[in-house]
Amino acid sequence: MLVYLLKFFEVIVFSLIVCDPCLAEEGILSKQQSAHIQRRCPYTLRRLWQTDISSFPFAAVPLLTDIDGDGGLDIVAAPFGETLAVIEGETGKHLHDSGWPQHNLDKSVHSSPLLYDIDDDGISEILFVTSQGEGLFYSAVGQALPMYTFQLQSAYVNFNWNKEGKNVNYTNIHKHVLNKETPDHTALDPHVLSSPVLFEMRYLAIPISYFLSEDDYDHQDIGESLGNTSSESNIYISAMAVLDLKKLQTVTEAPGKKHEKGSESYTQIFFLEISEAPVFSLFTPTVLDLDGNFGPPEIVIGLTSGSLFVLSTEGEHRTGFPKTLKNISGTVAAANLDDKDIDLELVVLDTRGRVSCLSSRTGHVLWTTEVGGTSFAGSQIVDMDLDGQLDVVVATDQGKVFALNGANGTVLPKYPYKAGRRISGRVLVTKFNALRGPYDLVFLSDDGILHILAGDHSCVSQTAIADTSFVDIITHNLVMMNHGIEFIVSTSDGSLICLGSGSESPVEEIVEEEYRLEFQKLANPSDIDSQNNFLFSINKPIVLIDEKTRYLKEVTGSSLDLYFSVHGAARGEQFKLQIFMGSTVVHKEQISDGSFPSLIKVRTPEKPGQAQVRVVIYDQYGFAYGDSIYFKFNQLILLDLQWLVLAPFIAMVIILLVNHGFPAKDLLPVTFPLKSK
Repeated sequence: MLVYLLKFFEVIVFSLIVCDPCLAEEGILSKQQSAHIQRRCPYTLRRLWQTDISSFPFAAVPLLTDIDGDGGLDIVAAPFGETLAVIEGETGKHLHDSGWPQHNLDKSVHSSPLLYDIDDDGISEILFVTSQGEGLFYSAVGQALPMYTFQLQSAYVNFNWNKEGKNVNYTNIHKHVLNKETPDHTALDPHVLSSPVLFEMRYLAIPISYFLSEDDYDHQDIGESLGNTSSESNIYISAMAVLDLKKLQTVTEAPGKKHEKGSESYTQIFFLEISEAPVFSLFTPTVLDLDGNFGPPEIVIGLTSGSLFVLSTEGEHRTGFPKTLKNISGTVAAANLDDKDIDLELVVLDTRGRVSCLSSRTGHVLWTTEVGGTSFAGSQIVDMDLDGQLDVVVATDQGKVFALNGANGTVLPKYPYKAGRRISGRVLVTKFNALRGPYDLVFLSDDGILHILAGDHSCVSQTAIADTSFVDIITHNLVMMNHGIEFIVSTSDGSLICLGSGSESPVEEIVEEEYRLEFQKLANPSDIDSQNNFLFSINKPIVLIDEKTRYLKEVTGSSLDLYFSVHGAARGEQFKLQIFMGSTVVHKEQISDGSFPSLIKVRTPEKPGQAQVRVVIYDQYGFAYGDSIYFKFNQLILLDLQWLVLAPFIAMVIILLVNHGFPAKDLLPVTFPLKSK
């Protein structure tokens, strides 16, 4: 037996000696082959829940917020028609003990819901802006607030506006458009076809497209509405309105005229064009301080005609603008791409398949790159290759994903990625592994395949969800028991699908602050205040209200000790800190060295009740980062006062009974049985 064992080991040793070069060559060959083989990654996605909201598609992304103050995120969903709903993020069911869903049978919605405390009670209401230019407010429990409903005004166009040509620019538009009806003017109806932007927690930037739609009238009324104008022709006007929600009115001054000092609400007409080339505002405006000096923001809006406007909040045009490009498609992104100055650059996409980068100060085109395609939702800004230089990620309707160097527009290595089918929404940038590895790109193609692509193309995963979507995928920590982030897909058939990236977690892991911090880094959008969600960074500032404050729930007294922390803020970086009670600023200060106070005393409301407290920091451009929590203020005192009101009456009854006494048999009712005869 020993001899056989020795022979066996000799054969093994001989084989290793002889075949070692062969094995080495095979190893080298396998390494060369692996460089060209795309391995599949262990991305784990589970369908946590699916809820049918409407039979109409989603034209805009839902809103993620804690609407009822229970500590969990809810989803405010506004599909194109039929229903307005609030869904619990944990379960996917309609919000319990509320009036949701609400019917929306005679109006359509192209915009995302917004939050604003319209009645100053400390609790934010939900604002839905319909496609017909009507603003509808609802309370958190689903009660309509018709007293705060507003309607955008019509624009009145001269019948002979087109004698000078087929289009009129902003310099001469005041000659043809008025804010009131005359015998020589016809009314055009306002339409809101993209999401408004709330800024400074008071003003609403609303993109408006004026035209006559057959959906708004009976066929026999169209000719009467057009007056002397032929019913076969249409007139289109694009406009930008800034609505002061404190006043809830729009002051439509003569277009092109200087606004009076102190005017806080206005409608500024941009452009007018005949129906052969309709002019629409189809994408959300960008509202940021392009100069980066903590000043008032600028409003950037691109029209389907190819005009790119940059306006001040007073309606004045920025030097170098408007710029005339090809037909603009998608939201205009703004970021500091060249690092040469503090000014932001503008990334614009057009229907000729070109991505252009413009200086926001001069309007000069810095670079242009051809990517192909005719329709885009917008771009995402992220340091894709982790070299310290921001890049531009674009998905096309030809099924390709491009990553462009932000400094010169060159296509990054290994791009474009070919998905094969049309991609309607913007690419979601996230990280499945927050500690290491490249960024991950998540997007849905028109064949119902959800793609997850590593930024360096080291791995790819494809999951069939059998649904398509016209809007962006959003992500947040919605399901507390799921150890990972959740993705919300708003489908073209009116459903919401929640996909989870992790497994179920023990209850004791949920309350850890590190857990909250890691998933706030991956949240997109990062703050409910901003619609400008095109910049993603894992190192972005994070605001967290401390657990010692979260445990309070009930606050008694005249002040609240608000403990919070800010993570990821670079030392020396400047911020503007504001604390809101509802939509009212109760504290603000300028942070100049990146060091934030850990405790701020906030004055409590004068009336007992519930209120939402939000801590928000703004960087020099106006990008917002925040955290919020609901508190009950002085409600225990109110309950004690109610007992104190009853105390004298109870004491009087006891004293009377003690002093005067009472028959024992009369203290309680007594029932005597009847004696049978």
